[in-house]
Amino acid sequence: MSALQKLVTPESVILELTETDHEEVVLEMVGHLCKIGKVSSGDCYCVGNAVLERESHIGTGLGSGVAIPHARVKGLKETLAVFGRSREGVDFDCPDNAPSHLIFLMLVPEEQGAKHLQLLSELARLFNQSDRRCALEKATTADEVCRIFNSPVPA
Repeated sequence: MSALQKLVTPESVILELTETDHEEVVLEMVGHLCKIGKVSSGDCYCVGNAVLERESHIGTGLGSGVAIPHARVKGLKETLAVFGRSREGVDFDCPDNAPSHLIFLMLVPEEQGAKHLQLLSELARLFNQSDRRCALEKATTADEVCRIFNSPVPA
């Protein structure tokens, strides 16, 4: 089982993000983690700021309609993720200047740098496949999104 299979669950999928500004999207996704009980309401602000601080140094847009906002977070007990889609698209400062429609927010405990890099690598391989991106854009349920993330990613 890949690390992504444990992270992407139906409750961690937002089929349609409501925000359109990249900072607001990050906060919406962190807020979703709080809503589903993965982050305590008291930590929500700090976690959101950790991601936005990371974003302020370098954009996390990959291109081809994909962004992976992420951060290593002090005091976090486990790796957390939320996948969200935006029909309108969000400016995540992608190298191709295209808006991001598929957004994967990832939070990793501060001391797990190697795991952080492993997950980023796995996500980059997955999102590099145009058929996967297309399938994620067309998925109609959270379960369908999970199946796409859970199918094997070639090395």
